[in-house]
Amino acid sequence: MIHAAEKAGVAKKVLIAKVGADGKISYAGKWDFTQKNPIIQVLFEDNTAEIPTEAKWLNAIVAHLKNAYAISEFNIVSHSMGGPVTLYWALHERTPSSPTLKKFVPIAGPFDGVIYIDDSPNVNTLNTAGEPKIQNKAYRQYHHYRMRFPSETRILNIYGNLEDGTNSDSLVTNVSARSLAYLLEKHVASYQELMIKGPNAQHSQLHNNPEVNHAVIKFLWNH
Repeated sequence: MIHAAEKAGVAKKVLIAKVGADGKISYAGKWDFTQKNPIIQVLFEDNTAEIPTEAKWLNAIVAHLKNAYAISEFNIVSHSMGGPVTLYWALHERTPSSPTLKKFVPIAGPFDGVIYIDDSPNVNTLNTAGEPKIQNKAYRQYHHYRMRFPSETRILNIYGNLEDGTNSDSLVTNVSARSLAYLLEKHVASYQELMIKGPNAQHSQLHNNPEVNHAVIKFLWNH
């Protein structure tokens, strides 16, 4: 996805923030302040850490970018658990002095369960208001604190449907991904969804899918 943005000439990766398993953050690259639409890639060495822990790590990165580079606003594009981590950060770690989260693009975000862990295909449903019938503990907590999410943020929620009868991307059901709307749709500046269909909508392939790349580039940079 980063390569697609660079190839389109709309952005360039300037930094890599790597978070070690112990939470220590190292930075590689050079940002000379003149780059238009700079991209900072965030890598978690331990991507199995608890969501609150990863949210604290994310907050440390955001704070560093503000202190070192004076950023006042930023966008987040996340894949898989990065979606709930960003949501948790916005609800529990973000402060009034934090840079503004201008746009948020969760891709394949499991906001109300993961297949094989606490969800199964075609078991949960959304009612006419978009509320999931089955809500796990984390989702109920998101709902309780949902008004803390920044109201100025614009959201593009991207999810996959393999069209194999599971209504999922193999790991995240469409209900789990779309349950974000019930939390935030009426609270944020704008909210839209994009369903990617077919074999290329598999969970791990979604962040390297041409249709997804095009949608993200258009949403972030109007290109």
